[in-house]
Amino acid sequence: MTATFLAALVFTLFYLVGLAGVILPALPGVPMVALGALLAAWITGFEVLTWTTVIITALLTVLAQGLDYVAAAVGAKRFGGSRAGFWGSIVGALLGLFVPPFGFIIGALVGAVGAELLTGRPLDEAWRAGIGAFVGTLGGMLVKFIIIVTIGFLIYPRFF
Repeated sequence: MTATFLAALVFTLFYLVGLAGVILPALPGVPMVALGALLAAWITGFEVLTWTTVIITALLTVLAQGLDYVAAAVGAKRFGGSRAGFWGSIVGALLGLFVPPFGFIIGALVGAVGAELLTGRPLDEAWRAGIGAFVGTLGGMLVKFIIIVTIGFLIYPRFF
């Protein structure tokens, strides 16, 4: 087995786990793909995958993680949520991580609605902010998927 083949195999395993991590919050999707890229580069002595490729992958990972954390909050805000709904969706999404498999989505919605209700907003407005948090969370998942696919397009051609 050549080093390039082994590197491609290792990266593919991490890539598949990363794709699953887009919808399963217990798996750190994009960081898994980045780790797979780093391991694949190391296996080939950074000849097939260079440090430049690894750094670009790391930067895309940081971008994905940052966007993922704020997506629900931005969604809540875009649908008319207040600052309380914004922060409620973030807290709800973080707490929801402990309720697999989709607790973070429900948590963002419940957090936004709950925070809006605590500030005295009517139920219909609070619900709209919660729906925004839900839509934002789905948007964050889409962004993570797009970034993982982008990393795949960056790395796979180097193996062949």
